[in-house]
Amino acid sequence: MSERFNVLPVLRGHWKGLTDGRHAAQRADVVARLSLLLPVVVFGLMLWREGRLAAPASLLTGVALMAGGMLSAFTHLSTLRLKITEWDSPGEASRFEVERGMLDETAAHLLTGSLLCAFNAATLVIGMNVGVTKTGHLYGFWAAASAGLSSYVLVVFVFVIPRLYSAYVQINDVSSELNGFDRRRRNRRR
Repeated sequence: MSERFNVLPVLRGHWKGLTDGRHAAQRADVVARLSLLLPVVVFGLMLWREGRLAAPASLLTGVALMAGGMLSAFTHLSTLRLKITEWDSPGEASRFEVERGMLDETAAHLLTGSLLCAFNAATLVIGMNVGVTKTGHLYGFWAAASAGLSSYVLVVFVFVIPRLYSAYVQINDVSSELNGFDRRRRNRRR
């Protein structure tokens, strides 16, 4: 297989990124990994219950926008990662080791989400040409596959948002008054 089409490193990075970073040794984040069963359940239910997608064209638009947004976030992320590398002094321990790990993990998640959006778009386009009812509803395998892929992308999106926010807060040293991770109440001025 040509390495040009090999997406396995991206998927492996996505899987490896589903770890619980609160421990010295890397441990699997069981809850995050189990949440990836949700798309399998959605796919199965759609097939079993003969589910239909009433507006596949709208879903295709949303998938395309999501792919673009994730790729855009990835480019911003890679720029931020480069800045961290520039800020660190050669030969010294990194001040941003945790943040660097979060950015590396998030990059794999964003690229996996973008890749799945592309697969979902292809599934929708093919399905809209071979698996549509007279009323324009997508049905059967194509509807189930699209619903499963869309669910997976949603789960990945939910993974990514807190990681991006956490990296932003830590790298930019956001004040405790505005830091959402700081549970203290904001001082109110009268």
